Amino acid sequence: MMNLNRKFHFILTCLLGLVISSFFGLGIGYPASLNAQTNSLQPIPTINWQNTQLPDWSQITFGNLPAISTNGSFSAPSEIISQLKYDPSRSWVAGQTPDSFLKLSDFEEAFKLQNFDLSSIAKIVGLDLNALSLDKFGVMAFQTLESLVKAIPNLSQMPIQEVPPVLELLNNKLTTEFNPSQTIGDLLQQSPLVGKLEFSAIDLNKYKLNTIPGIDTTPIGAFKDWQGTTINSIPGLKDIPFSKFPNPISSIGVDVGMIDIAFGTAEQQRSNTISGSDVEGFNVRCDRECAHVELSGNPKVLGKQWISGKSQEVRGGQGILASVNGGKEPTGRHPYGEAFKVVIWDVSEPEAQVNQALFFRICIRGLVDLGCTPYFIGPVPFMTYKEMMPMFLGLVEPGVSRGVSTPTGASNGGTKSTFNDSSFTSNSISNSLSYLFPSTFKGDCSLTHQGVVLGGLSSALSEIEGNYDSVGAYACDNRGNCGRGLGSKQFMSYRDDVRALIASKPAGNDFLAKLDSGSPVTGDEMLLYFSPLDQEALFRTEASNLIDRTSLQTDPTTGQKFSDKRLIERVAQMHFGGAAIPIDNSAKDINNRFTVKSYGEKAAANYQSVLQTMGCS
Repeated sequence: MMNLNRKFHFILTCLLGLVISSFFGLGIGYPASLNAQTNSLQPIPTINWQNTQLPDWSQITFGNLPAISTNGSFSAPSEIISQLKYDPSRSWVAGQTPDSFLKLSDFEEAFKLQNFDLSSIAKIVGLDLNALSLDKFGVMAFQTLESLVKAIPNLSQMPIQEVPPVLELLNNKLTTEFNPSQTIGDLLQQSPLVGKLEFSAIDLNKYKLNTIPGIDTTPIGAFKDWQGTTINSIPGLKDIPFSKFPNPISSIGVDVGMIDIAFGTAEQQRSNTISGSDVEGFNVRCDRECAHVELSGNPKVLGKQWISGKSQEVRGGQGILASVNGGKEPTGRHPYGEAFKVVIWDVSEPEAQVNQALFFRICIRGLVDLGCTPYFIGPVPFMTYKEMMPMFLGLVEPGVSRGVSTPTGASNGGTKSTFNDSSFTSNSISNSLSYLFPSTFKGDCSLTHQGVVLGGLSSALSEIEGNYDSVGAYACDNRGNCGRGLGSKQFMSYRDDVRALIASKPAGNDFLAKLDSGSPVTGDEMLLYFSPLDQEALFRTEASNLIDRTSLQTDPTTGQKFSDKRLIERVAQMHFGGAAIPIDNSAKDINNRFTVKSYGEKAAANYQSVLQTMGCS
């Protein structure tokens, strides 16, 4: 039960609410995103819907959203960048607008921005494409000649001399003569390596967009590494209203609640909530430091509490990226879909006022699907409300508390409204990404078997065989087993243990059939079914078994049991030619690169070098 001062304050706000409500009838509304300490913020454009102010998404763009209020960063490991073929890393500082640090990949599913082409963007925002230079189209910095022709197939039919940027690229980078009148496609067919030339090697500012025919009508998603492009790197994209995206923003549900009372962090034990995450549900209990707004209205929302995300965090994220930011995000809701999260941020009892903020996430989809981070990029100021104002809630579903939020330690009670907070700045991607790229195993000197450092042996063989995404040529052994070598140890795809791992994945049997038939297979495709974690786990099992077997054998050169360097040589020989291969055999592989003996010697030399690099004594 509230005290007398609180009751008096409540009566005053009720009277104020009556005055404000009269303005709703005239379609005026209360100015959004305006608070006592940030008067320079522009109001979020709104429309009046059933006496409730909703964002006017026909006027809101990434470019005119308020600036973020904290610094942060996201650093992807080199292994991730290598597999994705683009860099999802980014950093941001307070004062930047979201278009400058959010990338197209973050909205691949939510808004499908990659479906735009420059021509359609220009029509919406009134952009003169003829006035733009090639360097203003952000994806061009990532393109090779091969990828550009793949994105714009008609280019292959054009003479080289009719596409000036291509002509300069070839003139500058080719050491051999070429015929400028021949088509680009003919040149690529004659000299496929020419396709690897990168347009970043020339000054793209010298050329207008129209010097590459068809570039304006090609979907952004057709270009290589489009995912790594920021929104403001695509001409005009930051000025397109959210309502005109290929997959336009829309409200989820129609529920509205009246802000009854705003409470600071002194409040405890709140279980009738409508806030949380898409991981924990949207009725997560708060035990302490429960700044929130209590709602009134129809029976569906009466007495419900929306907890402040500045004071409470919950689990969030999907897939491997769910580990970023400690796996946490501010508690909140998704009334406008999953592109961002709406969070009650500052709650001021003295001012009877609450501010909302938006939080964004990083998503990495495609062939290497790492999921999405928690919604930790924010706060970006959004709407501001006074007590007795209606607030759009989206879809409120019944349910009991399915978890407890974690206090952030931020103080809201009795403070003036502010968006300056650093509770949710980013840390580098966490070690749980070792699930996909187990570099921690390779660098671990303590993981040994009979004195052999397994990570060192793994790296030693990888230096001979290839990377995690390496796919070998289709080949058959003398027993009629046919398949491909896969991954960093080139495990043959006809092995029973390899097949069992692949078959356990969705559509794994279809992939096995593809391998068995000799059909072309890409490294990215292979990683979906035979991940680096699978490869290293299989290697550990095999290496341990081979070490045990070798340690019982007699080395014919010494008359003693295999040990030290010779043990590594023999283990490598058996990995290379099978456990029954004769010791120091002179048989060669199908590529005539190594004999059994020379392979073992190379592996042992690599092993010693790797141990020194790892710092293993």
